Amino acid sequence: MKKFISILILMTTMFSTAYANGIRSTISNIIEDSKISKNAISISIKNADTGKTVYHLNDKKLTPPASVQKAITIIPIAETLGTEYELSTKLYARGKNSYVIKLGADPYLSFKDLKNLVSKINKENVTKIYIDDSITEKKDWGEGWQWDDDLNPLMPRFNSYNLDNNIVKVTIMPTTEGQQAAIINPSKYPYAFYNNIITGKENNVKVERDYDYHFNKIILTGTINSSYTITIPNNNLRRYFYIRLKEALAENGIYLKEPFTTTTLQNSDVFISEVKHPLSDSISDILKNSNNMAIESLSKIAAAEKYKKTGTDTDAVRLFEEYCAKRGIDCSEIKIVDASGVSKNNLLNADFISEYLIKNKANALYEKLPHSGEGTLANRMIPLKDNLNAKTGTLSDISSIAGFLTTKRGNHYVFCIMINDPASTSSAKKVLEDYIIRKMYLDM
Repeated sequence: MKKFISILILMTTMFSTAYANGIRSTISNIIEDSKISKNAISISIKNADTGKTVYHLNDKKLTPPASVQKAITIIPIAETLGTEYELSTKLYARGKNSYVIKLGADPYLSFKDLKNLVSKINKENVTKIYIDDSITEKKDWGEGWQWDDDLNPLMPRFNSYNLDNNIVKVTIMPTTEGQQAAIINPSKYPYAFYNNIITGKENNVKVERDYDYHFNKIILTGTINSSYTITIPNNNLRRYFYIRLKEALAENGIYLKEPFTTTTLQNSDVFISEVKHPLSDSISDILKNSNNMAIESLSKIAAAEKYKKTGTDTDAVRLFEEYCAKRGIDCSEIKIVDASGVSKNNLLNADFISEYLIKNKANALYEKLPHSGEGTLANRMIPLKDNLNAKTGTLSDISSIAGFLTTKRGNHYVFCIMINDPASTSSAKKVLEDYIIRKMYLDM
C-alpha cells in the first residue's frame, strides 16, 4: 500500500511538472513569435482557488502598470466610502441674503446639474454666493503626469471644481471651400483660438496649446470638410466653474454685483438642496471605461472621508497602504503616487497585482470589471465572453492587463501581464497579451 501511494505521489508530481513545463514552453513560444524581448515582459499567473503560482516571468520586476492600477486602488476607495455613498454638491442659505455652494468634487457634475441647484435660490433677495471648495486640495494634476499630455482629454485636471468632465467641446464648421472655417465655443470659456483651419476636402485638424505666448491660446491648423468637434481639457477649473455658475444664475434671473468668494461651511448655514450621483455608477465607469478623472477625484474624496480633513493625494496613498496592511498584503516593495495609473512614477510588479487579486477575489466590485466584448475589452478576445473579466492599461511604451479567467476546462486563474517596451507598437503588445490569455483559456 505504501509503495502504491509513493508511486501515485511520484506520478502526480511528474504530471504537475510536465504540465508546468508545458505551460512555460507554450508561453515562451508565443513570446518568441511576438519578437518582443522577454526582458520587457512581466507575467504572473496564479490558481485562483489555491493561490499557487503556475507561471511567472520577471514577476518581481517593477513596472509602471498604467490603468491596471485602477483595479487595485478602487477597492480601498469603495470600502471607505461604502456602496451606498453618493457624490453630492449642496446648496445652503447663509442668513437672509447669502448662499453657500458646498462642492463635492463630483466628477459627474454637469452644467445642467448646476442650473438645477441654483434654481432653488430665491432670486428676490440674494446678494452674495460663497463657494466651499475645501473637500480636496487645490492641486489639480497627479504627481508625474506628463505636461505634454496637457491636451489629452482622457487626462484632464481635477479638483473640487469638477464640472462638465473638465473639458470644453468646440465645434469647427466648414464655410466656403478655400476659406477659413468657423469656430463655435458654447462654453464661453475664454480660449483665444488661432484659427488656421481652411475649408477643404477632408477633416484633418491639429490642436496645439501655445505655451510660450499664453496658456489660453489654442492653435488650430489643417482642413475641414464637415462639422468637427474637438475636446480641450480646461486649464483653470475654478475659472471655468465661475463662468458656468454665472451663466446658470443668469438663466435663473440672478445677477450679482459681488464676486464669488471662498468660505467653509458654518454650523448656522441651512441646507436647501443638493444634486447627487451614485458611487456605484462611477465605479462601473472607472473599471469598464478607465475614467482617470473619476478615480483621481474619488481617491481624494475617500481620503477626506477617512481622515476628516481636506483630501490630498498623499492621504489617498496612505489610505491604500493602510488597507493593504489590514488585508496582510505586503506593499513595501511597490510605489503608488496616484489612483489612476497615469503617472509613470507608479511602480508595481506582476506578482503583487496577481496576489492582490487573489486576496480580493470575493469582492463584489470585481464583478464590474469588463468582460470580453465590453468597455476597454470591447474589441478584444470576444469568443471568451464571460470567462474573462479584466482591467486593461495603456501608456506610451506600456501595455498591461490583469484580471480573472475561467478556462475551457473550468479552472480559475488570476493573471497579470505588463509589457514595457518602446520598440514595439501598442497594437503588437496587446496582440501578445491576447494570445497568451487565449492559450491559457484553451490549455489550462
